Amino acid sequence: MATGYVAGVIRGLFDAVFQPRRFVQSRTDNYAAGWVWTAFEMNRLAVVYVVNLALYAVPLTLAGIGVQSTAAAPSWFVALAGGLADPTSLWQFLSALVQNSAFLTVAAVLTLVNYHAAVLLTLNSKGVLQTAHTITYSTSAYLAGLFSLVWYLSQSATTEVAAAFVVAIQKEFIYFFIDALGSEFTLASGRPDAVNVAAVSQEGQLVLAALVGCVLYYLYSMYLGARINHGASRFTGFLVLLAVAAAPALYIVGTILAYSLNIVG
Repeated sequence: MATGYVAGVIRGLFDAVFQPRRFVQSRTDNYAAGWVWTAFEMNRLAVVYVVNLALYAVPLTLAGIGVQSTAAAPSWFVALAGGLADPTSLWQFLSALVQNSAFLTVAAVLTLVNYHAAVLLTLNSKGVLQTAHTITYSTSAYLAGLFSLVWYLSQSATTEVAAAFVVAIQKEFIYFFIDALGSEFTLASGRPDAVNVAAVSQEGQLVLAALVGCVLYYLYSMYLGARINHGASRFTGFLVLLAVAAAPALYIVGTILAYSLNIVG
């Protein structure tokens, strides 16, 4: 059983890099075979996502990301933990694990909603399970890889300049919409500082290249999902891809407008 699972993981990683078409292709026959198979496939997708989420979030948490050393365990948890030697440490670990898992999960849910809305609007939807399959696999591989690489940049002393460059790009992207809307909204950390790109280390260059690769693979998997799993044309698949790519911009614009209208403080 364990050998089969390991072989499946290795095969999945191989497909994710060398055969993305096969990696994101859904089990169309099973999804259309009635409610029993539909329920089975929903359960299988949930297991795939949870396992991959754990593979992403647990190492981050063990590395101390998200752990608040001052967070004391509530009394109900101490009672529930019973004879555990240190319920406070366990509470801090579980809290950080939830926090680290939530970021990827929220990104996956927002992508799923935006993606499926685009498929519906272009009249190419073959069912939400087809979308869920695409998002589950592409998120657990490419988006999780993207987040992990960003985390690595922030932790390594030899990639400080590369990390600053990534942060600067993110800030520039946000301030582009702030300036375009003429809003007084500002980030707590202020506008991006100038980054000497020539000072990026070789290691930083490799990580940046891997980041670009993850982004391209992620977008390509979204396109393949529309083409293969929903039977969309090339043009429609491109429109769906644009909708997914526009999601961060729409989120930023919505946040800025909410601030301008005093909906959020």
